[in-house]
Amino acid sequence: MSEMNEPGSTPRRNPLIWIALAVAGLVLFVFLNGDRGSSVRVVKTPETSEAVGSVERSLLVPPGMRARQYLEQLRAKGKPYPLQEVFDKAQKYLQEGSLADAHLLYFFGAREDYLPSIMVMGEMADPTLFRAEDSLLDHADVIQAYKWYQKAAAMGQQTAAERLENLQRWAIAEAEFGNPEARQLLLNFK
Repeated sequence: MSEMNEPGSTPRRNPLIWIALAVAGLVLFVFLNGDRGSSVRVVKTPETSEAVGSVERSLLVPPGMRARQYLEQLRAKGKPYPLQEVFDKAQKYLQEGSLADAHLLYFFGAREDYLPSIMVMGEMADPTLFRAEDSLLDHADVIQAYKWYQKAAAMGQQTAAERLENLQRWAIAEAEFGNPEARQLLLNFK
């Protein structure tokens, strides 16, 4: 006879049911919690001196959105664009850690032939200067670095010409180890 049919014994329950119920309860708690992912701002109303909490959801901005909105405003005003202001705003975003916003503004300035932005775009992609924490790129992009430095050098920027020489030396050394990006870059120097 089985254990369940023995007189005086209680039926055994599967412990997985209790674990599943606990997990389901935890998931419901997390998803139904109203303050999740938002910041609370304390506001004092003029009628009372009591602080009333309100949820400030405008702080949840997708990456690059501030730069896109700013560029939209600039384009609406038309040329000439205040490129030094765009560059300064990009620097501010970079310091804040808003890489997408900074990258978009640097790119805008570089496309408008603003030399400091062109140099930053080259530095972001340069394998000899690459820092992941300052770049939207996952890794250095030697072709992009070459492109931006070439553009800056054509505008008379001596530092860009020196960086191109450094890129060529890097490519020669890396090509000996079989780096395909370095080999591809060397084709641009011939």
